Amino acid sequence: MQIKEHIIILRRSLAFILVFGLVVGAITYVLASRRAPSYQAIQTYNLQLVNRSTTVDYQYGSYYDLKGAELFTQHVMSMLRSPAVIEAIYQQAEIAYTIDNISRFTSQFRTDQGSSQQVTVTFSRYNPDEAKALAEAMTVVLSREVNLAQTDTDGRSLFYLSALPPVVVYQPVNVTLMTTAAVFAGWLLALMLVHIRRYLQ
Repeated sequence: MQIKEHIIILRRSLAFILVFGLVVGAITYVLASRRAPSYQAIQTYNLQLVNRSTTVDYQYGSYYDLKGAELFTQHVMSMLRSPAVIEAIYQQAEIAYTIDNISRFTSQFRTDQGSSQQVTVTFSRYNPDEAKALAEAMTVVLSREVNLAQTDTDGRSLFYLSALPPVVVYQPVNVTLMTTAAVFAGWLLALMLVHIRRYLQ
């Protein structure tokens, strides 16, 4: 199809494309206006080695400490993808929950490893009190799991999980941005539909 044909099709279907995009934008505006704002919570943890195991390689002792902390920090991050641990957090926070999709349930906590001994957890809630309650419950559950997961021959925990105060940030719904993006997406979709219809003809 030549450029001239594209221009002709575009001129003939211009009204449909414009109206289609505006309708998609209007629907998006209505839905976005009714959407409740959310609160993003950020919880930071530091993993400290408190009971160091003895080693004959004192030259590399600090390296082993950091490497062990790094690996165990990844273990802490993996726990926040476990349905059992997430359930324990909700129960500790006394917040009702339902599991209708395992993938969505286990991916609600986003974890980032800032260093070998630090992990940041980010999640969203529609209620600031629930966000704070979940952050506090998360600290209780993870601290308990850390104490049980790694112990020395004397039964002492090798790591201690310390938590910084959680930060809860209000996240308003950007209705204008969502509507504008929907209008442009609607125009693009309409243009594709026009060309598909022309191709089928």
